[in-house]
Amino acid sequence: MKLILIDKQDLATIARKEILQDQFHFNIDYVFTYDDFAARYAKGKYHIVMLDFSLEAGAKALELIGSVDPKQRVIIISDSEKYSEPNGCAYCVEHYNRRRLKEPVSVFEVANLIRDFDYTACAYYYE
Repeated sequence: MKLILIDKQDLATIARKEILQDQFHFNIDYVFTYDDFAARYAKGKYHIVMLDFSLEAGAKALELIGSVDPKQRVIIISDSEKYSEPNGCAYCVEHYNRRRLKEPVSVFEVANLIRDFDYTACAYYYE
């Protein structure tokens, strides 16, 4: 399963990526700029995109995904209280294929969502 992670460049992000690769055997490309994301996304298909939409690069990546493939599987990992979709959760669930995890989140929660993505509803749909 091929994934791409677009997030800030820090130790926690790198550790999450390494654990997901080493312990759960996911193939993850990691980028921290929008330009790097756009270049890689244009080259190949990813099973899941993971991002933090509160970062400029993540927000721009989400826009690109929405215009190219609205049903792309996306896991949003963020501590932001804002919604990734301005029209709200119901609109997001109807028009996109996104799930959200609010920080702090364990690597095990992320791994479980990756594995069970298609069988898991967004936990924030009813908020």
